[in-house]
Amino acid sequence: MKSDVLSSEFVSSEKITSDYINYAPHLKAMFPRHFREPSLRKCKVGHRGLVDKLLKYNKSIGAPLRVIQNIESLLQPEIYAVITGQQPGLLSGPLYTVYKAISTLAICERLSTQKYSLVPIFWNASEDHDFSEVSYIKLFKENKVYAIHYDDVAKDVALSHLNLDKSQMIKILTIIESISPDSEFKMGLMLKIKEILGKSSTIGDFFSRFMTFLFGEFGLIMIEPYYFRDLMAPIFARMIKTPTKCTKILNEAGLQLKRLGYSPRIHKKSNMCNFFLLDDDGKRLQITYNGKFQSANETFSQAELLDLLDEDPSRFSANAATRPITQDFLFPTFAYVAGPNEIAYQAQLKGLYDFFSLEMPVIFPRFGATVVERKVVKVLEKYSVTIYELQNPAKLLKELAKKKIENTFGSFKSEISGNISELIQQAKTIDEGLIESCLLAKGRILKTIDILEDKIAAKLKKQNLLVKQQITKAHNHLLPNNQLQEREINVLEYLMKFGKRFLRTVYERFLDADYGEHKVIKC
Repeated sequence: MKSDVLSSEFVSSEKITSDYINYAPHLKAMFPRHFREPSLRKCKVGHRGLVDKLLKYNKSIGAPLRVIQNIESLLQPEIYAVITGQQPGLLSGPLYTVYKAISTLAICERLSTQKYSLVPIFWNASEDHDFSEVSYIKLFKENKVYAIHYDDVAKDVALSHLNLDKSQMIKILTIIESISPDSEFKMGLMLKIKEILGKSSTIGDFFSRFMTFLFGEFGLIMIEPYYFRDLMAPIFARMIKTPTKCTKILNEAGLQLKRLGYSPRIHKKSNMCNFFLLDDDGKRLQITYNGKFQSANETFSQAELLDLLDEDPSRFSANAATRPITQDFLFPTFAYVAGPNEIAYQAQLKGLYDFFSLEMPVIFPRFGATVVERKVVKVLEKYSVTIYELQNPAKLLKELAKKKIENTFGSFKSEISGNISELIQQAKTIDEGLIESCLLAKGRILKTIDILEDKIAAKLKKQNLLVKQQITKAHNHLLPNNQLQEREINVLEYLMKFGKRFLRTVYERFLDADYGEHKVIKC
């Protein structure tokens, strides 16, 4: 396999992410550490209670020995964590989730030294409640993007509490089997997924088990936050005692970003608290504060909410802004691996870390990838086109059609221009006033030739269906739905074709990539 790189401008238009990656000095107030010059944060070593919970959870989802060893190592002072995370998508969701995990593994491998070692952790953000965002899987069916959906489910229920409908999943797997080509890996992969499905109980649980199947052999530790909420209680207690302080900090950071010319990602109403309460059905209830704490249908005093936290910490859930705080309160985090949009989000969190007396970890941009299969490589090479040109297939098809006649028209136009130039010289000897008429005539003639060229090219475009089919196929595979492949297609597409060695290939490419690079992997 060979690889190349897509430009950062092509991959993301997020200005603050680009500036951060390029180590812009004016962002140091938001990001006190940088991946170009990483440093260890002051933090406590993983304690026995945390390690025991990690062991129990990861053993329950079938983690292999390497994961168990990594968890045990967190008790040692020279061991730090590299963490990434994502909400639990169906069968891992789009490829970028897998690439975040592989980025974390690669960073651990690259930066571990004799003085300290790094272990990889994936935060399964099953506190999230918007399953509609991730309740589908997209694969290719006859070179077109095909979406397979999990039916609508209860709204606002945390995915850690959302029971997995196994009959729906069996239907989804049956569709996947029917639309995907046969391969030496397909049957074994589908049997393994069905085995995992049989052991899973919730959406969050299924995700963790599937990710462990993919990356357990690499040593990736999985965590679901609901399992650790009693250990997070001091963070929630601080938010209860200072109800809107975090909101004020976030909004002030947003104003600072605006002054620097950026668009802040986090906007909070002044009475919003930065945690949720879960009801008996697992629904996440937003909390506001106006002298009293108010959920959808309950009112609490500060004392009542603190008592509830003491009695049942599992009722409390962090929001997107405070989730990193709970993460770095629990773990000796060296780095967090973030996608382009997450980096923009992280830019507003420095003040929160200060408020909770924590040091912010280094933010590493994840690696990305676009997979170019052999059949697509052949199309790109046949027509000498790039992924960038595939952004506009209609324009590309017209240009390819023009190439068939451009040499003829080019020489023809050159000959016409030469002849008219001679005519101008002759006219000049007769009367210089004729020059303007000659130039006007030249412009009209060349414009007429251009129009004729466009008409012929348009006709060729319509006639050449094979070219259109092949360019469309390449576009669909590399920029499905006009998006980066990693934002649309699921990893099963390539696991069925190449087996789990696909993950190893991506891992090897990421090992020698620059941070934040988007690799083009030909296979």
